[in-house]
Amino acid sequence: MKRIVSVAIVVLVMTCFSTSAFAHSHFQESNPADGEVVTEPLYEIVLEFDGQIEQGSFIEVTTAAEEAVEVQDIIIGEGTLTGTFAEPLANDDYHVYWSIISADGHPLEGEFSFTVDAEVPEAGQEETEEPSETETVEEEAPTESAEQLDAEEEESSSMMVIVFIALAIIVIVGFFLLSKRKK
Repeated sequence: MKRIVSVAIVVLVMTCFSTSAFAHSHFQESNPADGEVVTEPLYEIVLEFDGQIEQGSFIEVTTAAEEAVEVQDIIIGEGTLTGTFAEPLANDDYHVYWSIISADGHPLEGEFSFTVDAEVPEAGQEETEEPSETETVEEEAPTESAEQLDAEEEESSSMMVIVFIALAIIVIVGFFLLSKRKK
């Protein structure tokens, strides 16, 4: 019985100090941001997260007419997901759907929209400039998945409370049985 109580206490202590085991990446911002009007040629979309993301994460881009835009490469970096295009996006409204897998295996998805309204070079005039990235927006881009994130965090917190209660019950029952056995 002492072993059961000892194991329960060790598990309880490990659970208290190991909050990172239940953490998953959260969406921070995108470039371009939700609702942004981009006035420079756009060659890539960058999504930033507050944690690691795994292979299998992706970005899908469609036009206002719901035509798929080919994403040439999807690059997964340290907390970033980047989709690149062979040519700059044409002037249009775009909808981005993304899906990631957190380092803890938790899937997360979201979507946002932006508009490209870049100056179109005149016929016969070639572009000589290198592609430039649009400026990173400092404010957090609002997403439709914010409510989903809050619900997931609340669910994770509820799970921790349930684990603590279950372990407390195990410890109390263990002490009760141990004290009853001594009498």
